Amino acid sequence: MINGISSSRIVRDVPPEIHQTEDAQKLKESCQQFESILWSKLWKDMRNSAMAISGSDKERPYKQMEELSLEMASDDLVEGSGGAGLWKMLYDSMIGKIAADHDAENLRKANEEASMLDVQA
Repeated sequence: MINGISSSRIVRDVPPEIHQTEDAQKLKESCQQFESILWSKLWKDMRNSAMAISGSDKERPYKQMEELSLEMASDDLVEGSGGAGLWKMLYDSMIGKIAADHDAENLRKANEEASMLDVQA
């Protein structure tokens, strides 16, 4: 229990070198793309709802340009300022798997080396 709040999830400490791996970089990029897509979809739905309520959703010759600008703004929000932080929460919740895989690979290599030494002895 932390500050009166029960946590059912244990956050694992991840060594700093794990964050530099190719898998971690791909995970970070994917999480950022997810947040960007989510913001873009949210803003488009809000715009469409506002236009439907106001009745100005009839003829919009620049609708595709509006959608493109919302997508670009979403991308810029996430990449430039870090977004709202959703990507970071997703990244933090999944980086433990990469760290566990890294640990398992190191253990496998150590076991192989130990078995080689046993065979030679």
